[in-house]
Amino acid sequence: MATRYPISASTGAGTSNLNVSGDTSTCDFAEWHTHTQVINGMYQRKFVYDSTPVPGVGNVVSACPSLSFTYVDCNYSVQVVEEKEIASYCSGLYQPQLLIHYSDSTTGGLGLSGTFTTSATGYTRRKWVITKDTEANCMQSGNCQIGKLPGAYNPTYDTSGEVGSHIAQLLMHCEKSCPIFMQNLVEY
Repeated sequence: MATRYPISASTGAGTSNLNVSGDTSTCDFAEWHTHTQVINGMYQRKFVYDSTPVPGVGNVVSACPSLSFTYVDCNYSVQVVEEKEIASYCSGLYQPQLLIHYSDSTTGGLGLSGTFTTSATGYTRRKWVITKDTEANCMQSGNCQIGKLPGAYNPTYDTSGEVGSHIAQLLMHCEKSCPIFMQNLVEY
């Protein structure tokens, strides 16, 4: 796990040309657009068997069917709120949504089952734009299939190196369920 260190501004010539963050450089009592989002859920790996009979000893069709592929059946809940806030702030704000997953995998992948949760809520704030901003609230739950693997489940193909691609698939489903969901706000 990466260690995060606070960054403090120092005085001197090196900071004289820096701009303040956000979309304003002074404190302002105004209308602000805030966006808040979280996702949570659970998943389980499913096995899909080949329906073609498999001949066993003496060409008798009695052997177990072979595995065609496996996939992860994911149940998720996504919540997004966009609202107008009248307050005094000195700048905009961007706080990434931190998404973590827990699994039974020994290789850092999705494994056979697990959960994912928002450990820090995603949040943005900027000045309200009268011509385009509206308030919205979206709460959806759904199921999706991610992380397909061919043949029998092999943990060497299900590692921490592949989990990002699978989480990206999940985020696309979240955005389809709630079009105001912002994938680029999520860190995983």
